[in-house]
Amino acid sequence: MAANQKSICAAMRSEREIIETVLDEARRDGSVRAVVRTNLLPKREYLDAYEFCFVVSDPEKYDGDVFRQCFGDRILLFRGDRNYPEMFPGTKAHLMVFRDGVTIVIHAMGAETFLTRVDGKNAHADAWVGDTYQKLLDKDGILPEIERLEEKQTVFEEVPSREEFGGIHDEFWWVMKTFAEYAMREELLPAMFYLHHSVRGLLNRMLRWYVFLKAGRPVDMGILDSRMAEVLDRDLYRLYEKTYPNAEDAEIWEAYESAAELWRRTGLYVSERCGYPYPAGTERDMTEFIRRLREQKQRDRSLE
Repeated sequence: MAANQKSICAAMRSEREIIETVLDEARRDGSVRAVVRTNLLPKREYLDAYEFCFVVSDPEKYDGDVFRQCFGDRILLFRGDRNYPEMFPGTKAHLMVFRDGVTIVIHAMGAETFLTRVDGKNAHADAWVGDTYQKLLDKDGILPEIERLEEKQTVFEEVPSREEFGGIHDEFWWVMKTFAEYAMREELLPAMFYLHHSVRGLLNRMLRWYVFLKAGRPVDMGILDSRMAEVLDRDLYRLYEKTYPNAEDAEIWEAYESAAELWRRTGLYVSERCGYPYPAGTERDMTEFIRRLREQKQRDRSLE
C-alpha cells in the first residue's frame, strides 16, 4: 500500500500543469468564453483540488460527459447539478477525481449566472463556488476585474439577539431530549443522527458566539469549523472532543453530559456578555426531566 501511495504521489501533476491543461481545453472549445479559478484558499495538505468556472455560450452543451478524455485518467465523476439542482441553478457541475490524486471541478454556466454568483445573490454560492476568484482567461473581455484572493467565508463575527438566544436554548434542550430518548431505547442510528446533526449544529453556533465575544474581534473558524481546536479554550475543547462517542452506551451518555456542560458554560458567558438572562430554569427542568427518564429505564430493566 505504501509503495502504491508513493507511485501516486510521484505521478501527481503540479498546480501549473493542471491550470495549463484546463486552459488548453478552454482555448480549444469555442463555447468557452472565459475561465475563472475559484476556491483558491486555503491550501490543504493531502488535498490537490482545483475548481474552475467555465463561462460558456451554450451551457446545455455541458450536460453530457464532455470532459471524459480531457484532463487525465478519471476514476470518478459526480454531477452535483443533477443530485442538487437547487444549488446549481443554470450550471452544469462536473466534480472529477483522477487516479494521480488530483481533483478537478468544472462549473459550466452562462455569463449572467456567473456574475450572479460573484455578487453573492445565490444562497448556495459560497458553499459550492467559493469566496476567492482569479480570472485566467477572457476571450471577449466580458468579465469585470473580479480578482478576490482573500478568503472571507469562514470569518465569524455575529452575536445573537435576545429572542434568538432564547429560541436556540429551547431548541437545544428539545433536541437533547430527543437524542436522550433514542439513546435510552438503544436505537443507535437515530440517536447518533440527533447528536451529530441537531445537537452539534446548535452547539457549534453557541461556540462560535462564545469564541467571537471572548476574542473581541472577527474569528476565522475554518471550513466546517476546522479551526475549533485552535480558537476554543483548551478545557472546553476537551469537553467538545467527548461529544464524539463510540457506539457504547457509557460513551453515548458521556457525550450527552459533555454537550450539556459545554452548552451551560459557553451559554452563560454569551448571555452575560450580551446582557441577556440565561434560561437556567428551563435547563434545570429539562435536565431533571431527562434524569427521571433514565432512572425509570434503570428501574424497568431491574424488573426484567
